[in-house]
Amino acid sequence: MERSLEDSIKNKTYIDNLRSAAKYSKEVIDLVEADIEYGLTMEQTKLYLKREINFPQMKLLSQCLRKGADEAFIELLTKYDMSGYQIQVAIEFMEKGISMENIETVIAKGENPLAMRKSFQTMLDKVKQIQANSDVSPDYVKGLVKQIEEAVAKIQFQEERYDELNKKLKVFENSKKDEEVHKGLVKKLEDTEAELSGQQDQLNRANATIARLREQIDEKEKEMEKMQNRIDTLEDKLLEKAAGATVKQKAPEKPEESKEPLGNQTVFDEKPVAERPYQIPVFYQLPVVDANGRVIQHVQVERTVRKSNTGAFTGLLGKLGFMKKSRQDIVKLLASGDLVPAQLVQIRSAIEKGLTESQLVELINNNVSAEKMKEIIDIAVLENSMDY
Repeated sequence: MERSLEDSIKNKTYIDNLRSAAKYSKEVIDLVEADIEYGLTMEQTKLYLKREINFPQMKLLSQCLRKGADEAFIELLTKYDMSGYQIQVAIEFMEKGISMENIETVIAKGENPLAMRKSFQTMLDKVKQIQANSDVSPDYVKGLVKQIEEAVAKIQFQEERYDELNKKLKVFENSKKDEEVHKGLVKKLEDTEAELSGQQDQLNRANATIARLREQIDEKEKEMEKMQNRIDTLEDKLLEKAAGATVKQKAPEKPEESKEPLGNQTVFDEKPVAERPYQIPVFYQLPVVDANGRVIQHVQVERTVRKSNTGAFTGLLGKLGFMKKSRQDIVKLLASGDLVPAQLVQIRSAIEKGLTESQLVELINNNVSAEKMKEIIDIAVLENSMDY
């Protein structure tokens, strides 16, 4: 009793809300109120209220609901924009046994009510024929159903195979793409390794060249050190020989001449040791220049000067002192220059072949190539050997 009273209150409130909304006409509200009184729920009445349909269509749907139609069928009827006659035909053949799927198939075509009736009637005739055949030959129907089931099973099996095949194709496509990406990465890696290998080879060759040049520099430094030692040794020997010659050439002292002042005495004898005068050849080099002022050749000029024994000894000492200083200057010039080992070899060859100091200085300062330096040394040796 309480439940019925509560439902009545809800239904009355629902009707009042419809009236106050001023959206529906009086006949629509009366139809809803009649359906509520008949026993339909508010949700069922909303099935035809929520669509923009006219009152005759609402009335047909209301009748369909009162006959116990499924709410899904009412949703189907309101889904399409149909006239009242089309709704009436659809309800009629639904009541005759046409399935809701077949009804929707016909409705979706958008045919007029007459064409809809013919389509529904054709379907209904086929259904009746099948039912008649099933009544006459149930075994045939069962066999037919079995065949249909087998065909459906085969179709399902084929679909499963197709699905598996599609999966494998997708995997194959993905693997193919991955293989292409892998090949690209491998190619890029190989190119990078080849480039690194080439750079490493260049670095190894550069290191080998540096090591070889360092060894050559060390060898040249050792050779220069040996040459300097030889020069110092020769200079010391020459100084010793000069000192011995000084003792031999010293004149004997006379007792009667010992009274003379020391300042008037000479250290060396002014007379020559030998009967023939001692002569020392002196060479001078005159530079020959072109129109631009560049030195193109040095010409030696010989001058013979008569010297006494004392003068010879003094000149020898001076020459030794000059030679030592000149050799030291040349070594210093070599050390401060930018000559490569091959050029240093040619300078050593020039010293061994007896080139003069000025020739050596010109050879070092011009800093020509080792090949050209060798040719210049040969020309200088030939020039020095000529008798001017």
